[in-house]
Amino acid sequence: MRIKKFDSMNVIPFIDIMLVLLAIVLTFSTFIAQGRIELTLPKSTTTEQKDLKLKELIIDAKGNITFDKTSIKLENLKEVLSTLAKDTNISLRADENTPFKTFVQVIDTFKELKLEKISIVTELKR
Repeated sequence: MRIKKFDSMNVIPFIDIMLVLLAIVLTFSTFIAQGRIELTLPKSTTTEQKDLKLKELIIDAKGNITFDKTSIKLENLKEVLSTLAKDTNISLRADENTPFKTFVQVIDTFKELKLEKISIVTELKR
């Protein structure tokens, strides 16, 4: 019995599989990128309103920080925020001309203290 010599591998089935996978990925990526997956959310007849006690932190264009209508320095921010509970809702308002360094230092303080319920307030562009 003579053994056949194996000179090359047949890659055509591999290419077919890869083309099918490519078609699937391209199809789903266009749905995700364009947001065309339509959802109909369920309706509710009752609503519950919670009294969310928001703490407000404001950074002006010069980098001055105001927390709950009290002016504080960046160095004292960690002390003030460490007295809050971890689930406190904080609204962060920063002027568009705020120094980026100050903004990042405030966000770092939030992360360090594990304060995660932060909302950054923006204005609707018209």
